[in-house]
Amino acid sequence: MRIFKNRGDIFFSKTDREKSAEQKFLLGALAFIILFTAVFVLALGIKYNFNIKEFFAPDEPVTQLTEQEEYMPAQVQGKDNFAVFVKDEKKLLFAVLVQVDMDNISYKVSALKADTLCNKKNLNEMITASTPENAKTGIEKLLNVKFDYYLSMEYSNFCEFYDMLGATNYPVISDIKFKDNDSVSPYSLKLKAGEQKISGKEAVALIRYYLDEKKNTSAANDFILSGLLQQINKDNVENAEELFQYFVMNAQTNITVRDFSLAQGNLSVLSDERTAASVYSADAQYDNTSLKKESMQSIKSYFSK
Repeated sequence: MRIFKNRGDIFFSKTDREKSAEQKFLLGALAFIILFTAVFVLALGIKYNFNIKEFFAPDEPVTQLTEQEEYMPAQVQGKDNFAVFVKDEKKLLFAVLVQVDMDNISYKVSALKADTLCNKKNLNEMITASTPENAKTGIEKLLNVKFDYYLSMEYSNFCEFYDMLGATNYPVISDIKFKDNDSVSPYSLKLKAGEQKISGKEAVALIRYYLDEKKNTSAANDFILSGLLQQINKDNVENAEELFQYFVMNAQTNITVRDFSLAQGNLSVLSDERTAASVYSADAQYDNTSLKKESMQSIKSYFSK
């Protein structure tokens, strides 16, 4: 107890008996609180499957990964070279060399004119008088590079197949209004400047226009690469069996069903938006109908394995 005096507080201690009674009361209250808390925690643990080891375990470090770091593409490798020929009932319209490089996840392209000379015969003569396989062989001898596959499609089938894959969004730099009535296979092309959706028919005409009229193989390559990047996409890969069925029914090719099956991993990686495939243009430069020596060396360096 405390007694107040004029000069401050004076404290008188309690008796031993009073201390003992107070300590017993406090100890009893403390024991009750501990017991109640233990029962309460046990009940919660049973109800919510509480794990005391996990509760007291140190926190695991949390690492935040970017989308690019989380994406681990399938293990793919190898390089495949393709010789592509588009023709009508009268002549070869153009050829395109394509390399799908899975070692570096990239596409390489070189568009060639139909009259490109290969060992005293041009590609058009090889296609019309023989087979696309022989035309592929002629390119191999010219460049001294092995091409794994060839494929040749008639104009109408190629345009339909292109449209099945989807139109290509392409920025046209300036208005194009062109009509060719003089060649064996006449064509016309009319495009406005700006972003355009290019159909199969327009794609064939645009490649011919760049190669034959503008002598601009670089522009032809750029357009073809745009098509590859856009048309090898998730939707087309999911629909690949139907697309391949149309392809093999309407093309001359040495691509087999087994080749198609083995390519599924490559297609999955290339069609994923996170892959970001690189593109390379191997420009064909001509002296009349013959490839210039420097140009042949450049194309060879792109397509060598």
